[in-house]
Amino acid sequence: MTKTIETPSLRIVRKFDVAPEVVFDAFTKPESMRVWWTDQTTFDIDLRVGGRWTIIRREEETVYTATGEYLEIDRPHRLQYTYAMPQFSPNSDTISITIIPEEMGCVVTFVQSGEDIASELRALLPGSTSASEEGWQQGFDLMAAAWVKVT
Repeated sequence: MTKTIETPSLRIVRKFDVAPEVVFDAFTKPESMRVWWTDQTTFDIDLRVGGRWTIIRREEETVYTATGEYLEIDRPHRLQYTYAMPQFSPNSDTISITIIPEEMGCVVTFVQSGEDIASELRALLPGSTSASEEGWQQGFDLMAAAWVKVT
């Protein structure tokens, strides 16, 4: 009998009181992405399967670069892409976003999988939250706050 060791992944489920298209666009259209990024952020988006994306965010003297490739695009239901931050790691994780419409808004399931997030999650003390989860949740909170102002 072979024992399979499961690789940990980060899974976040959030409900938003906006249409699925609004959430999808917050991950794919620079003008919509601004709700959870700073004004000092630049976006280079080639939104097609196999297309590349780069996001560069400046914080005072520090520059953060995230890059990846789109693997699956099914607006407004599903988005999957690779995610790398080359200044921290040579690896790429995979981000999968599923958006399920509901009568009043939608439910978003976000999953980050890959070696970098798995290593981060394995190193956590029981009951603690990873820095990646804190960062993604902060982004989701900013989205939710921006959308309350609009509705």
